[in-house]
Amino acid sequence: MRHKTPIDISFQALEGTPFTISRNRPAALQVYEDLRDRIVSLSLLPGHSLSRAGLAEFYGVSQTPVREAFLKLEKDGLVEVFPQSKTLIAPISAQKVKATHFLRTSLELEVARTLAQTGKKAKIAPAIEILQQQKNRDLATEAFSRLDSDFHRALFMAAGYGDLWSLLRDHSGHLDRVRQLQLPTPGKIERVIMQHSKIIDAIHASDVALAESHVREHLAGSLQELDSIIARNEDLFGA
Repeated sequence: MRHKTPIDISFQALEGTPFTISRNRPAALQVYEDLRDRIVSLSLLPGHSLSRAGLAEFYGVSQTPVREAFLKLEKDGLVEVFPQSKTLIAPISAQKVKATHFLRTSLELEVARTLAQTGKKAKIAPAIEILQQQKNRDLATEAFSRLDSDFHRALFMAAGYGDLWSLLRDHSGHLDRVRQLQLPTPGKIERVIMQHSKIIDAIHASDVALAESHVREHLAGSLQELDSIIARNEDLFGA
């Protein structure tokens, strides 16, 4: 990523995108989840500086939950914390994209294999419902992206691997940002819907080999297009 002066992200920069802290869940977790969503969706870009005081004011909390959120985002590799100095949104790492892709492919192949082998196909009904929602042509890209994540999570849940989905999500921030850059590509959303449909059909047919083949095809695009994505978005990537 080319050097540039960090841009301060205070609560003013987030005006128009309100967020209300619920008293029923830990504030730090809610701040973390919201900031992660904004980083992964590229609403907040690599190189931008996160103001702890400004964000505390934006979320209506003390600085302690914001600091805790920063530490979890740092563990995810999404921010770089410089003690007593600044916190910057981390550039996208091609190496971490490749590592996460390897992990995700391994896990999703096991999920597809498990679901194709089981006789309880009714468990994938939530994934089918999400697929139908994805076919809505009026969906904004951000909404489609959330449904895409929900679709894969539903398959993990159906296979009994919900905990592994949570593990995968914690490591997917860099890959998710690459996928966010892919979605606006002409025809990409249509291909995702078609590939999701093929995976569901293969699972219903109890065809393990075909289900695995469609999963590989579906996930391969992120790596196949990575070099061209980097070339078009150099400022978002690190060395």
